[in-house]
Amino acid sequence: MQKLALVILAIIVFGLTACNRQTGAAEPTAGSVLPTDPPSTDPATIAIQPTDTTAPTNTFAPTEPPTDIPAPATDPSPTAEPSPTAVADPTDAADPTDAADLSLNYTDLVLHPVPKIYAGDKVTFQILPYVPESLSVYDVTAAILVDGVQVAGGPLDRRNWNGQAEGVYEWAWDTTGLSGDYRVEVVLDPADAIQVGDEDPLNNTISLLATVHVPTGQAARDLEATWETMENNCCVIHVVSGTAAARDIGTLAPMMDQAVGQAANRLGVVPSQKLHVYFIDRVVGQGGFAGTDMVVSYVDRRYAGGGFYELLVHEASHILDQQFAPQRISFLAEGLAVWVTGGHYKTEDLTQRSAALLALGKYVPLTELINDFYPVQHEIGYLEAGGLVTYLVERGGWNTFKSFYSDVSADDGPTLAGAVDVNLQRYYGASLAQIEAEWTGKLQSVVVDPAAIDDLRTTIRYYDVARRYQELYDPTAHYLSAWLPHPTQVREFGNPADLTRRPEEEINITLEVMLTAADTALRGGDYGRANVILDSVSNILNNNGAIIDPMATSYLRIVQAATEFDYELQTVDLQGNTAYAMATQAPDIRLKRLVMEMRGPNWVILSH
Repeated sequence: MQKLALVILAIIVFGLTACNRQTGAAEPTAGSVLPTDPPSTDPATIAIQPTDTTAPTNTFAPTEPPTDIPAPATDPSPTAEPSPTAVADPTDAADPTDAADLSLNYTDLVLHPVPKIYAGDKVTFQILPYVPESLSVYDVTAAILVDGVQVAGGPLDRRNWNGQAEGVYEWAWDTTGLSGDYRVEVVLDPADAIQVGDEDPLNNTISLLATVHVPTGQAARDLEATWETMENNCCVIHVVSGTAAARDIGTLAPMMDQAVGQAANRLGVVPSQKLHVYFIDRVVGQGGFAGTDMVVSYVDRRYAGGGFYELLVHEASHILDQQFAPQRISFLAEGLAVWVTGGHYKTEDLTQRSAALLALGKYVPLTELINDFYPVQHEIGYLEAGGLVTYLVERGGWNTFKSFYSDVSADDGPTLAGAVDVNLQRYYGASLAQIEAEWTGKLQSVVVDPAAIDDLRTTIRYYDVARRYQELYDPTAHYLSAWLPHPTQVREFGNPADLTRRPEEEINITLEVMLTAADTALRGGDYGRANVILDSVSNILNNNGAIIDPMATSYLRIVQAATEFDYELQTVDLQGNTAYAMATQAPDIRLKRLVMEMRGPNWVILSH
C-alpha cells in the first residue's frame, strides 16, 4: 500500500505540472514520439483490462532470432551487450541504487510501423524495459493507454536475443480517421504486484506524445498497398503491391524453385508441402529469417549485402531440415545451412575460409560459441559453424552427420556444448574437445590464400559497420532486437507497412548507397576500395552524422541532386567526377539508370 500511495502522489504532482510543460525539445526519431509528463490518470483506470478481441494483442512473441534461422524452442535465450538504441541503461537513474530496480525510460518504447505513424495504421507497441535478472519477465505486466484509454496490456513476452526484456502488443491502436498528437502512457506493474525488485514506483511510468500524420505521397500509397500471392512449383510467394518484389516476381519465382531444389537435394529430403515465402521491402537483420515460413528482404538498396540467391538457399534449408530434425540446436542449424548453401554470403571453399578465420586470430572456442551462439560476431559464428559441419560431413559422411544432427537436443546435456559433446562421442567416437583439436589441426596445415584473408577481414568489417549504421539510423532492423511479426498474422491483422516502411531520410539514403557500394567492391574482390568506402561511412557514424571527407560529400550531393528531380537513389557507382546510378521515381517502381557528373561543387544529371 505504501508503494501504491507513492504512485498516486507522483501522478498528482506530475498532473499539476503538466500544464507548464516546455516545448521545443528535439523529437526522438523512433516511433514519432515526444516525452511528456507522467500520466494524471487515476491508478484504478490503469489496471489490466480486457483488450479489443478483433485483433490479437500480445499473443505472438517471435521465437525466431532475426538472423537467418528460427531459434529452436529448446535453446536458452543468449545474453549480449545491450544495444544503445533499444535498451534502457539503469545506471542513468538519478539514484545509483536504482540499477537493480524495474524501470522504464521513454527511449524504451517503439511504435510500429516506423519511423512515422500515419492515419490508418494499426499501431504495435514494443517496450524494452529494464527488468532485473532477479525477476522473471513473465511476471512483469504493462498497461498501455492512449489519451487515458487503455488499448493494450498484459505480461512481457521474453528476453530477446540481446538479453533485453521485451513486450510486444500487436496492432492495438487503430488510427483510422485520427491526426495530430496523442498522449501514450505505459505503466509497468500497474497492480503493484511486484514488491521485491521494484522498490521505486516512480520509474515505472512514461508518457509521450505520439504524432499521427496525415498520409500523403508515398505514405498514402503504402496505406493503399495490398498483399499479392502467386504459386510456383516449390512455394506460395507473398509480396506487397507497389514494391520491388512485386515488380520482379517473374524473376523471383524461378529463383525460389532453384534455391529450394538445391536445399532439398543437399539435405536429401522431399519437401512435405509448399513453402510460404514473404518478400518484404525493407532490410531486417542480415536479410531474412525463417520459422514456419520464410521472410526475405528484397529491396533495391540492399545494404545488408551478400548474395541474394545464397540467402534464399540458406533460409530454405532452415525450413526443410525441420522435417528430420525438429529439435536441432542453433549452432548446428546455422552451420548446416551454410554447408547446404556452399558458403555464407557467396559460394566459397569453407575449409579455406575457416583456415583464414584461424589465421586472422578470430577463431572462437567451440564450447563458448555453441553455448551462446547468436551474440558472437555474426560472420565469425556462422562461418565457424559451417566449417565444423563441413569437417564432420567429410569425416563420417552425410548419413552419419544427419543422424548426429537429428539426435542432438538441448536436453542431452547440462549445456548445449555438453549436448553436442555427448552425441559426438556416440556418432564419431570422439569428444567435442578431441574433434576441435582434430579440426583446428587440419586447418593449421592448410595453405591460406592471402586473398581469402583479405576477403574475410573486409567482410567482418563491412558487417560491423552496417550493424553500427542500423543501431544509429535504422534501429528496428538490428537483428538482436528487431520485432519480427509472423507474416501470416500481419496479412490478417496488421499493416503491410509493418514489413515495408523504413527510415528514408537523406542520411539513410546516403549511408545505404555507400554501404551498397562497399559490398559491391567487396564481392568483386576490390578490398582496397571497399575499405576506403567503409572508412568514409565510419567517419560519418563516429561524428554524429557529419559529412566530413570528400567521398562522403560527393555521395551526399549526388543524393541531393537526384532528389531535386524526385529520384530515390538505390545504387551509386562513383567513378571520379562521374557517377552511374540506379534510381526509382515514385510512384513508378521501375529502375532507371542515371548518369551524373560533378561540375564545380555540385552534381548534375546528364541522362535519365
